[in-house]
Amino acid sequence: MYSNTHNFTGNWVCPDLCNYHDVYCITTPDDPSVNVVADVDINDVDITRYLPVELGLFINVALLHINSNRLYNIIPQSISRLKLLHELDACNNRFVGLFPDVALRLLSLKHLDLRFNDFEGALLSALFDKELDAIFLNDNRFSSQMLDNFGNSKASVVVIDNNKIYGCLSNSIGKMTTTLNEFVLIKKLFSFR
Repeated sequence: MYSNTHNFTGNWVCPDLCNYHDVYCITTPDDPSVNVVADVDINDVDITRYLPVELGLFINVALLHINSNRLYNIIPQSISRLKLLHELDACNNRFVGLFPDVALRLLSLKHLDLRFNDFEGALLSALFDKELDAIFLNDNRFSSQMLDNFGNSKASVVVIDNNKIYGCLSNSIGKMTTTLNEFVLIKKLFSFR
């Protein structure tokens, strides 16, 4: 760790992860005597570093909130092991690279927040076929045509403004009328087919 100005991880030294600051554990349904890490919440603690591949060892984590730090590099492929991950909030960091396709392999994921980073390249069509409830991708450097399968998304919130998304908004958006509550495209021009 290159910066930990608030000494947030000061107690992250004992072998019992459940005693770490803002690491939350639950008992396993199979064995109530065993605790597992269910939530890691290190929002806004000014940590500077890359995400370690060992993060993939927390296979029972349901919530991973790592926003508003100075985390950089890429989101490691090892998080694909987090089969119970419901929320991935990695916004407001310094992540780079192409869209982190590892997020598409998270089977339980419902909330994806990657806004305010430096991701680039095309959006992946599989994103809109995934059963997500919230998609926040704004303020990155994505450069992509609006995908024809956009309307396949079941999300109630989709925010993709302040990227370079171009092309026509497909009529498939009509399929979202029962789920979509908010769709943000600020400063973008679209035409309906």
